[in-house]
Amino acid sequence: MTDIITVGASTIAPTVVLGYSSERAAQNIVHPILGAESPDVTLRPALLRSGTLSLGFSDTGSEGSSRAAETLLAAVGVGSLASTDRATVAMPFVVVGTVRRELEDATRNAWIVTFGYQETA
Repeated sequence: MTDIITVGASTIAPTVVLGYSSERAAQNIVHPILGAESPDVTLRPALLRSGTLSLGFSDTGSEGSSRAAETLLAAVGVGSLASTDRATVAMPFVVVGTVRRELEDATRNAWIVTFGYQETA
């Protein structure tokens, strides 16, 4: 699987995507009516996807690509996620919350970069 994240003119190509989660917040509004069994409802479309993405980098002997990914994701800009194997995850997004970079525990030869995202139109 080839996954690529682009922000501006820069590209991140992680060794592996370790985790991807998405959710969509509903925006329907329920209005309780005094003395009535059923409420009035205002139907509204759900928001675009948001969630968390975890990227693995096997930086054996070097921390370069994981550090570059952390720096790029912390910069201002709209990113783009593309995947050759999972077309449904492709999207433009902005980073929300924190960008976390940590040393993988088992081998101590890989890095994990995790961040929250909000899909944009």
